[in-house]
Amino acid sequence: MKDDEEIRYTPGGMRDEGVEPDLENAGEVDAPVAAEFEDPPRVLTKEEKDIPLPKSEDKPIQKLTIVTGGAGFIGSHLIKELNNRGREDILLVDDLTDPNKIHNINSLKFQDYVDKSKFIEVFSFLLENKMVERIYHLGAESSRLCTDGKYLMENNYQYTCNIMDLCHLHKIPLVYASSATVYGDQHTCLPIQRSFNDKSDDYKPESYYALSKLLVDKYSRKFHIPNQKDVIIGLRYFNVIPLRWMTEQFENYGYIELFEGSKEFKRDFIHVEEVVKWTIKAMESRQSGIYNVGTDKERSYYDMAANILEEEFSSDESNIKYIPMPENIAQGYQKYTRADMTNSWSIDRKGNPGA
Repeated sequence: MKDDEEIRYTPGGMRDEGVEPDLENAGEVDAPVAAEFEDPPRVLTKEEKDIPLPKSEDKPIQKLTIVTGGAGFIGSHLIKELNNRGREDILLVDDLTDPNKIHNINSLKFQDYVDKSKFIEVFSFLLENKMVERIYHLGAESSRLCTDGKYLMENNYQYTCNIMDLCHLHKIPLVYASSATVYGDQHTCLPIQRSFNDKSDDYKPESYYALSKLLVDKYSRKFHIPNQKDVIIGLRYFNVIPLRWMTEQFENYGYIELFEGSKEFKRDFIHVEEVVKWTIKAMESRQSGIYNVGTDKERSYYDMAANILEEEFSSDESNIKYIPMPENIAQGYQKYTRADMTNSWSIDRKGNPGA
């Protein structure tokens, strides 16, 4: 554009299309802009001012049932039973490194999942925000192949004590898994000397796993004070077995496999479904303490296998195959257990089996 040329605009304030724009000097041109007008704010009438504002209709936060070890043997059966009773507001806590655990949880219904390495942090947050109703702590390292005492004490003992302390501070009911391994090996004792008293901790564990469980039980007893609001319950599970494991083994392979010496090994076997019922009863009883969970009867693996072969398959003990017990299993293996259920019947009488 030449210096003496005048910029022309249309009545609407737009540059006249007939004028070629000078891009170099366009920034220096003060083009008119359309005026902007705002409507004045409307003044509320007295009647409108007196109308009350609607109240907040926020619903209370639904509290969670937490199951640690929820992808394990007992934990997955517990969640299944809670689902059967209409509960799906469940936080499942576990370590899913093992790919086989998917078969335990792929049909379960739960609201959320947390890895065990992050759980204490998440648990603290949930407690601060009053989002927890109860916790079943069933997670632990239970493999007999693990002999690392440092790891077992950190993972089984200290981890459980941390959960216990948080439950105490926030008054959240806790049921945790203890074990009959705390009673040690009483196979060689005279029958009159054998003791499986859940009110006592005076036993000699034969493994670091058993020691970790015994120390947790000792730690929990400081919370068992009458007329206190703490609900801290330990369950010494005896020999928990699947309902049909021998039956399925025979159906799949045509024989039942037992360790050598199984005729002499007598233990208190209890099906996992019964264990789950006892676990829920204990929680609903709100009765702090440590309780055995068994049948008050001892049987040998051989007796169970022979009975199944005869009653279900019209067969006999010729279809029992014996294999040597591996050394790592033989060490600390309990050859005799029998739950003293005297104390436990109290939670059966007082407990409400509803979830």
